[in-house]
Amino acid sequence: MKISRAVGVVGLTMGWTLGGLVATGRADAAEKRPLYAGWASADITPQRPVALVGQLHKRISTGVRDPLTATALALETRDEAGGNEQAILISCDVVFIQQAVTERLRERLKSKIADFDVRKLVLNATHTHTAPGFLDDTFYDLYDVSHDEGVMRASEYAEFFLERVAGAAVEAWQNRKPAATGWGLGFAAVGRNRRAQYFDGSAAMYGATDREDFASIEGYEDPGVEMLFFRAPDGRLTGIVINVACTSQETENLNEISADFWHDVREELRRRLGEDVFVLPQCGAAGDLSPHLLYRKQAEQIMTERRGLSRRQEIARRIADAVEDVLPLAKKDLAGEVLFRHTVAEASLPPHEPPAPPFYRTDPIDPIEFHVLRLGDVAVATNPFELFHDYGVRIKARSPATLTLLVQLSCNNCGYLPTEKAVRGGGYSADKFIVGPTGGQVLVNETVKRIEALWK
Repeated sequence: MKISRAVGVVGLTMGWTLGGLVATGRADAAEKRPLYAGWASADITPQRPVALVGQLHKRISTGVRDPLTATALALETRDEAGGNEQAILISCDVVFIQQAVTERLRERLKSKIADFDVRKLVLNATHTHTAPGFLDDTFYDLYDVSHDEGVMRASEYAEFFLERVAGAAVEAWQNRKPAATGWGLGFAAVGRNRRAQYFDGSAAMYGATDREDFASIEGYEDPGVEMLFFRAPDGRLTGIVINVACTSQETENLNEISADFWHDVREELRRRLGEDVFVLPQCGAAGDLSPHLLYRKQAEQIMTERRGLSRRQEIARRIADAVEDVLPLAKKDLAGEVLFRHTVAEASLPPHEPPAPPFYRTDPIDPIEFHVLRLGDVAVATNPFELFHDYGVRIKARSPATLTLLVQLSCNNCGYLPTEKAVRGGGYSADKFIVGPTGGQVLVNETVKRIEALWK
């Protein structure tokens, strides 16, 4: 049964432009336009057993622990001459987005919302490991269900997914109304670097840290919780974009369908802020991050038990606390008129030599598609990789935006993109990939260049 939620906002009230007063580095007021936004969501939970994608063994779902959700946010600004800028952002509780799915969805939307430029549809995955895939041969024969009676094939799920997500996109677009937006930055310990490094230079994903030769955790991790808030003209909170550098795989080994910790985040935020508040999750640069701990495990487990929470609920508590902490501050800089720009870009990234293709079929990498958006003082930049976090730091450190949100696994799926030190260390996530460190720096440079162009 489809679960769908949609909201639009009506009327205008005074006060929004106060957040757009002239300040150093702010968008020029002459270029600002009234913002229109609309929200919708759809239940994308398969109604039959499926092969769950993400582990290196076959799992047929035995039931549904919690629903998979697609959340859509439609954005538009209009000028007096009839020109406009637009985007539809859709976050999906799946392991990745494949190019063929993105293209098919855009084709469906051409006739359903003729006044929307379908090139500006942006899909992203939360990277839960307890959801189905889309193409029957993506993982070769690993998840073959052709002999499993009653099990939904990946291609069947893709058709179901497209119908539901297209419906959410149309609802969000049709419900766009005048809106105000503001950003916030909070902090929560969620994503952890999952690669242990040893004195001989080797590394291992989820490697043991109680060994005598354990040297360090290989890379950086980011506690930032980056947020975009959207409000109706009467001040009512309608939805939040929440970006954390962490994949949604705390309970990744389940044999049940699940959105993982983002389900708990949605439940907790709606309990605190209201049932009608939409939550659109984005996964930042997190190719080498996950919610799993490499050390201090026992202490964290005891603390979680003292609170009477599961590990997923603890993650949800931390994210919700970060949201509540900055929510009053974001109100101080709301804007109903913003400078909104959306660039659809392509880049050719050199493949790594020698090639080490992953165990699954990736989407084409020459060229890759990526998107760069400016919404006031905030930049949003996508990529189609499981992008190691250091690349995200490089982009954010060079970005002219006040706040830069990165969104991995967007619009297509091109596998891991590890750093040079990770490739030297080896191990899963840094041993099978198509684009490597050289291509990664090209991606950084191309992304920064596109962001800078929106600030000139």
